Order: sequence, then C-alpha cells, then structure tokens
Amino acid sequence: MKLNDISDDLLNSGFVLRGVFHPEPEDQVPDLSSDQPTQSVIMVGNVGSGDFWNAYKQSDEFLDAVSDPMDSWTKRIVAPIAAKAQGEVLFPSDGPPYYPFQKWASRAEVLFPSPIGLFISPEWGTWHALRAAILLPVKIEIPHAVSEDPGSCLTSPCLDCKDQPCLKTCPADAFSIEQGYDYLACARHVASDEGVSCSSAGCLARRVCPIGQEYTLCSEHAAFHMSAFIGERKRLGEI
Repeated sequence: MKLNDISDDLLNSGFVLRGVFHPEPEDQVPDLSSDQPTQSVIMVGNVGSGDFWNAYKQSDEFLDAVSDPMDSWTKRIVAPIAAKAQGEVLFPSDGPPYYPFQKWASRAEVLFPSPIGLFISPEWGTWHALRAAILLPVKIEIPHAVSEDPGSCLTSPCLDCKDQPCLKTCPADAFSIEQGYDYLACARHVASDEGVSCSSAGCLARRVCPIGQEYTLCSEHAAFHMSAFIGERKRLGEI
C-alpha cells in the first residue's frame, strides 16, 4: 500500500497524515505483534477543527455519549486503516507505560518547542494534535528528504516573536519559561466563574499566538477539550 493511499483513507475519515519516519533504537518504537521489526511509523492526527470535528460530531461515539468518546472513535476509525496497510496501530492513551508520541512527532515532521510547552508548527501553530501511530513492517518511502531530519532547514517561528504574548495572556499565570506549565493553576481558573472565557473558547495563550490563526479550534471543539481536561482533574481529586 502506498503512502498516498493511507493518507487518502485518513483524510476521508477526518484525520491527517502528520508525517513518517524510519525508527532507530533510541526512538523506543516496539516491534509488531508478529515479532517483525517496525520499519516505518506513520503519525496520525488532526489540524484545527474542520473535517476532523465535523466527522467526530457525526460519530456514534459522540451521539451516544460513550466513555472517552473521541479516543473510542479514533480507535474504531484508525485501526482498520492500519490493518488495510498490513500494519498495527498505537494510541497516546495506550499505557502505562505510555509511548513517547511527542518524540515520535518531532521525528516525523517539522515541530519546535514553544514558550508554553506545546510543540509549534511553522504552518499550524499549536493547533494540531496527535491521535495515533501506524506501525508498518516495511520501509515506506518518505516523500521529502527533510522528513529524515525535519527541523534541519527551518527555524522556530518563536525565535522572531519578541513580544511572546503567549506568556503574558494567561489569566491564571500558568505559563513561564522558568517554571513551565502549572496545569493545576490552569485547571482551577478554567473551572471557576472567572474562567468562562477559557472554558468556552479554549486556551487564551494559544489563541493569541499569531502563527496558524486560520487553524484555531472552533469554540465547540475547544470547549469539548476544556471540559475533558477539567473532568479529568476532578476525577483525580486535583481540584
């Protein structure tokens, strides 16, 4: 199966092929269940809301309000695509132990660390997410040589951003270069009466970033993730 065929199957289901890499031992990519070594890893995700959110809203998982609806839907859709390609699939929620999806993403495409701790894409900003990794037993051709060293010919858009509004906008002061991301401060604010602008429209620090503005999540999509974030914090008794 060609890479374009896999990409088309993903696009038709609301997902995007984020990138491909040939794993090295230090990438900690497992072998396939048949004990065959994994020769190629295809990263699967979404960019912005668009087709992804529209497809998800029409899914049985969303309409029936099942537990972990987005993860359940993703697994139901991507697993057959991986099987069709004679591969297997892993998900960020698999674990513990959890697979190093962030490391794999940086191997597969052009991403850079941002001041708020999220990977930033020169095209999409921070409006992207990883949903799955398809493991293949064959070494699939990577279309562009830069994919073997994704950051080799580009620089982070954050280097030219002198004002760094992402560090100044958060009403909970949850981000700093020195301390990183204070997720509990974020959660407490979002769950409070003062956090309505965040809970209803998404992270203000992300929204103020000038990169990838056209991929900003729609309010409904952003509110869904904020609700899941707060729900998990409450389930764990953290807030």
